[in-house]
Amino acid sequence: MTRIVMPVKNLKEITDLLNTVTTEVKLKLTGKGMEVRAVDPAHVAMINIDAPKESFVEYGVDNEEELAVDVERLKNVIKVSRDSDQITITKEKDKLLFEIGTINKKISLLDGNTVSTPKIPQLSSESYVVLSRTDLERGLKAAEDVSDAIRLTLTKESFRARSMSETEESELSLPADLLKEVVCAGTVKSSYPLEYLIRFIKSITTAEEIKMSFKDDYPLIIDFRFGVNRDISGTFLLAPRMEQ
Repeated sequence: MTRIVMPVKNLKEITDLLNTVTTEVKLKLTGKGMEVRAVDPAHVAMINIDAPKESFVEYGVDNEEELAVDVERLKNVIKVSRDSDQITITKEKDKLLFEIGTINKKISLLDGNTVSTPKIPQLSSESYVVLSRTDLERGLKAAEDVSDAIRLTLTKESFRARSMSETEESELSLPADLLKEVVCAGTVKSSYPLEYLIRFIKSITTAEEIKMSFKDDYPLIIDFRFGVNRDISGTFLLAPRMEQ
């Protein structure tokens, strides 16, 4: 029997992350933990989440399996919880039973044949920056009403996130001494759709810092750790916005 117990806060953050790109996913449960991969319909953004069994309060999985679920239904289950709650999830035939304190809720599983799991492309960049999540969030919020794109520029001296329109301009500028880590031999720059970045950054409330890897006109790779004990790892991939 499949039965797992986890902090509600962890499930909420996972669900919010998935909801930034898709409405249906497969939760892959193995002896090592839970893995979830999702891509948005336009194939602009992709998320990979790895929750090891150590991140669960209890983890009882007899056989490897994939549970196809509706993300919105998961969010509805979580609405009745508090951040301090734990949630018990049990598979009962074609349904999932959720126990949150004195509340029990059930949702039907989706047909696994109708929900695909994307392959994660092998991407890498020798240039990256590690920075505070809150610093990036402030920069994205400042750019939100300026344009629908943001241009990232990285040098060994600084990281900048700039958004421009005909009438406005916004720029986050962080010198090297305000960055956790920066590796860059020259200057790299690339533009990305702002909407996806804002939705993503709002979802990872427990992440203290993030690693952003990119190069000229290349997909953005964001690696992060989150969860109550920050023992869940994730990768967010975002296609570049090609400027005219």
